[in-house]
Formats: sequence, structure tokens, C-alpha cells
Amino acid sequence: MRPFLIFVTSSSFFLGYFARIAWSIVSVYSTLRPTEIQDSVIFSLFFLGYVIVQIPSGMISDRRPREVVILALVGLAISSFLSGFSTSILQEYVASLLMGLSAGWIYPVTIKILASSFDRRELPVAIGYYSLAWPLSIILAGLTLPYLSINIGWRYSYYMISLLCVIVALLYLKVRVEGGGNSGKFQLIKDRNVIAVSMAGFLFFLSYWIITLYAYKYFLKVGLNGYEAGIAYSFLAVAGIPSTVIAGYLIRRMGVRTTLSTFEGFYGVLTILLSFLVSSVSLFIISFLMGFVRFVITPANSSAVSLIDKGRAGSVSGFANFFWQSSGIVAPLLASLVVIQQGYHVLWIVAGVVILLSAVLYRVLLRIER
Repeated sequence: MRPFLIFVTSSSFFLGYFARIAWSIVSVYSTLRPTEIQDSVIFSLFFLGYVIVQIPSGMISDRRPREVVILALVGLAISSFLSGFSTSILQEYVASLLMGLSAGWIYPVTIKILASSFDRRELPVAIGYYSLAWPLSIILAGLTLPYLSINIGWRYSYYMISLLCVIVALLYLKVRVEGGGNSGKFQLIKDRNVIAVSMAGFLFFLSYWIITLYAYKYFLKVGLNGYEAGIAYSFLAVAGIPSTVIAGYLIRRMGVRTTLSTFEGFYGVLTILLSFLVSSVSLFIISFLMGFVRFVITPANSSAVSLIDKGRAGSVSGFANFFWQSSGIVAPLLASLVVIQQGYHVLWIVAGVVILLSAVLYRVLLRIER
């Protein structure tokens, strides 16, 4: 294992993900006072920028991975600063789009770096440690962003992200990364496994982004105060710390397809239960269990795209991630409409059913077992 390499790649993804979910908490405290629709537009613009760069980022990452990730982090630093500095919703729209255009490069290039640095047996374990970025970003968002927003000011959340991006970009100067490999081509769409991962992943992430972007507001809606809601939000990932660490070993033992279909099934059921068990204790328990299950799914997705074709890992992950993150454009708009028309309880039922459908598609279509 190369711990420093895992640290910098996971730190990169942490920052891209943290910047993505920050507005879901910070918007509650923003002096710009965004409406439900304005919130959804800000989220959607981020994902629009994110998905636009997915396929080109994958192909370029296969050739010049270190340069790509450094430039992406610099762009994320600048756009995060602009988001904190914005004085109108229109400026926030622009900053969010630029943030997505920068963050969109990070996942394909870090997967490429890991796939080039570890052999087939070590790779799922390395990705398991790398994937700690997901739960840690949610945990720290829930614990730090309400505190910063209430006591210092919502803008400082983005200033903090900007500074951390610059620091991690500088750390990459000490990393030796191999480029080269096969250049990505749109022939990838002919690969059955790429199609399966893209389609099923789109459905899963459609619901996942609904949960991630709207859970904090839901917790406030059912009676938790700001700090309690932040803790409950963090619980969506707390158990993800141990589960992410062991996920690589589970995937190696169970196989990618079985891991994805089984744990997505559990996650879909737990999401539906959010609608029916609304006491504070129940919400903490459900959130905790969702965190454990969710962060087995995360490295399983990454393992799938990295194992389909190691020589084109950046291209495959970029292609699949194009569809995964396209769901982020749809999810906020869909969620806002459901909330306005039917309420949060219906939203969680819809999200859970979509996740269960994704689990079925993985089971039927995916042909990667080890």
C-alpha cells in the first residue's frame, strides 16, 4: 500500500464532495435567503457543470493525471471562494456552475491514479480506504457547517474549502503518478458492464442525491433543532467509517455484483423507512444504518468501474460518472416538485423504490464478480 497516495487522492475527492453538499446545509443560514426553487437551481447548476466535463476528463486523465487533478483543485478553490463572496443568488448560480466544472474532473482522475498504482487484488482495498472521503465529508459537513454558519458566518464555510483545495493541490507536487495507457473512446458504450454500471448507477445516485441534499431540511421539518439535525445528518455517514474500511474485503469475498445488489436492496428499504419512523431516536438509528450500508456501495461502484478495463480506468469512470452525476441535475428539480406537491414523506418512498430498481438492474445486467 502507498498511504500518502491514498491520502492525497481521497483528500481531493473529499473536497470535491464536501463542496458539492455544503449548500444543502449552508443555504439554511445564508443571508441571500434562497427559495426552494432557487436552492434546486443552485444544486442542478453544480451537477450540470460536473457532468459536462466527465467524458473529456476521463480521457484526458488517462494521459496527464497529475496535471489534471492539480488544475481541478485550483479551479475548485477559486469557485468556492466566489461562492462565499457572492452577494446575490445570480452570482451564486455562476459560482455553483464553475464549482461543478472544476469538481467534475476529480473522480475520474483519482480513480485513474489508483488503478495505475495498485494491482487487481490490492485495488478494491485501496479504493475502500480512498472511499473514506465520502462518509467523512458528510460527517464533517453535519458537524462543522452548522457551527460555522451560526457562530462565524455561512461564507466562511466556502473560504475554508478554498484554502484546503490549495493545500491539497500543493501536496500533489510530491506525488509521482504514471500517465499513459489506452486513450478513451466512445466505443466504451458497447461494453455491457459499462452500460450496466451507468444505467443502474444513474438510478441509485438519483435517489442518493435527493437524500444527501434534502435530509438536513427534513430533519429540521420533523422537529430537530439545527445542531440535532446536523448530528442526524452526520449519522448518514458515521457508520460509513468502519464499513468503508471493510468494504474492500467484502467486495473481494462477495464479488462486485453481489455486493452492489445486496447492499442497495438494504439501502432502499431504509430510505422508505424514513417516511414512517419520524421520532428523533428512530431517525438517528435509520441514519446510522443507512451510513453503514451506503458506504459499502460507494467503493463497490468505484471497484466496478476500475475493474472493467484498468488500461482505460479514467475513461470508464468518466463515462459512467457522466450518467451517475447527471442524476444530480434531475434530483433537486424532482425533489423540489415532490416536496411542494406531496411532501417529504412521499419523497422518501419514491427515492427508496428507485434504489430497489437499481439493485435489480445490477443483479441482472452486471457481469463482474471479482
